[in-house]
Amino acid sequence: MNKKNVIKEKANIFQRMLEDKRAIRRCIQKGEDLKKLAKQRGIKFATPL
Repeated sequence: MNKKNVIKEKANIFQRMLEDKRAIRRCIQKGEDLKKLAKQRGIKFATPL
């Protein structure tokens, strides 16, 4: 694996984290089911929902 792939993959992980954060915020604002969103996106919270 060369350095470009590692940098690109790290950027993708960071970008996905930001997208997850936005999706959680939207879900809370609209009053939707947070457990369903977490299951769809594979998000794990530190405390159980």
